[in-house]
Amino acid sequence: MIQDDYRAAIDVGTTKVCAILSRKRVDRRVELLGIGVAPNKGMLRGAVNDVDAVAQAVQEAVTRASADSGVAISRAYVGLTGTHLESNHRWNNVPRDTGVRAVTETDISAALRTASRLELNADRRLLHVIPRSYSLDGLHGVRNPLGMHSSELHIESMVITGSNDHIFAIQDAVRKAGVEPMNMVVEPLSTAESVLTSDEKEDGVILIDVGGGATDISVFHEGTIIHTAAVPVGGHHFTNDLSIAFSIEFEDAERLKLDKGTCAPDASSMKEHVTIKPVNLPDPLTVTKREVGQVLRDRAQELFRMVLLKLDSEHLQELPLERIVFTGGGSKLQGFEPLARYMLQRKIRQGVPRGLDGLPEVNRDPAYAAAAGITLWGYRNLPHESHVTGSRKASKQQVYTGVEERSGKKSALTGWIPGRK
Repeated sequence: MIQDDYRAAIDVGTTKVCAILSRKRVDRRVELLGIGVAPNKGMLRGAVNDVDAVAQAVQEAVTRASADSGVAISRAYVGLTGTHLESNHRWNNVPRDTGVRAVTETDISAALRTASRLELNADRRLLHVIPRSYSLDGLHGVRNPLGMHSSELHIESMVITGSNDHIFAIQDAVRKAGVEPMNMVVEPLSTAESVLTSDEKEDGVILIDVGGGATDISVFHEGTIIHTAAVPVGGHHFTNDLSIAFSIEFEDAERLKLDKGTCAPDASSMKEHVTIKPVNLPDPLTVTKREVGQVLRDRAQELFRMVLLKLDSEHLQELPLERIVFTGGGSKLQGFEPLARYMLQRKIRQGVPRGLDGLPEVNRDPAYAAAAGITLWGYRNLPHESHVTGSRKASKQQVYTGVEERSGKKSALTGWIPGRK
């Protein structure tokens, strides 16, 4: 077992924590060994509000995943999401010896290091450096320059940074749960591994992950991510609107949303009645399903308008982004897809996690796409290691990577060479 490649992933969401343990088989397929889910009461609007409560949720989820697999989890990849994440595009000249010569692995590593050198405020941390393309002596758009000859080499990259306060809070909670966070993985990037097809990423697609406290947006074109954004609206806000509109407890509003909620109130007969218990009235109250739907539709319309604003970026205007894939638990609301199709004027489908052998049918659900994506992204882009042992073994799969701790002794960088497995 010590030599096996076991990986754990933890998705810390606003409403729940999901932990997954998996193993790569000899046929290179990724096999799910255990999964654990626990409610999370320590997050507010996508940020840590109570470290101890988050730690308890992480511990419960990890304990259940360990019991499910029969293997104790000691380390894990941890997902990052929220409006604190920022992405920027960069062009950098890569220093090389003079003269025309072939581009080598050393040059590619130097390109990633060069792209990672940027000045950040003390409250920001570099998380990912993602090569988009290379330029060789003025020839632009080269995806993999290995072996090509040139005198000059430039790299076009996207860098993703995050808030140190947010990251430290997540790391502290995970450590309090008895698990060492190995790499912090940006979920708008990793979720694509579990829900998007290669053709979608190549041709152009927008991935929208509607979580509990926020909605993450990522745009892919020509096989790589080119844009990320987030809006501070998620499933929690839909529930909160119902709670306020009908003066009911949040838990009652959540059940109302799940049982009777719809974003298409016009399709609901006015005769469909729902009984609720307002906190300020002694007796139950009867409302219509259409009234419930009108509240949810208003919030969904606001969400879609915010998404459109985030997509109104100059470098996206000329791209063929005709497809949107929704995922995340907040996207499962009845009538959500038809309304999105009408407001966003694009082809819409719902993304469920794929690529994990043995994933139970009950977990083939948009709510588990993020955890599955962290797992798959780790296998495809990070060094060979086992999260159930104390040893770490590098392999040919290793790329330029690091994990920054509070001491600041290591850089927080993860990049990879396009096309490399």
